[in-house]
Amino acid sequence: MLRSRVLGLRRVVTAVPQVTIPRLTPVRTYRLRQVCDAHMNELPIPCGPWKPWYDAKQNFYNKIFVGGILWFLISFAVMILTDSIYLNWGPPPNPGPPSDMTQDCEDEE
Repeated sequence: MLRSRVLGLRRVVTAVPQVTIPRLTPVRTYRLRQVCDAHMNELPIPCGPWKPWYDAKQNFYNKIFVGGILWFLISFAVMILTDSIYLNWGPPPNPGPPSDMTQDCEDEE
């Protein structure tokens, strides 16, 4: 008898709608996103001849390449002309001491 009253009271309490209290801190909800695999239909489709576009891009890249080579050569020449860099291409410009200032070592046996 007591058990039936407790179960009946439980049904009444759970039937009352719960009042939700808003949270002040955000709650992260991790959901599984639907994963879409890559497909060939997503690739861009050219709408004209590719050669003029390709030639224009190559022309631009070639200009950048030649400009870089010229920049390197000019800066390298300026470094050499201003003696900012010494590359040891030959013997030093100053000769060694005269032979009468040096002492020859004699090998003793």
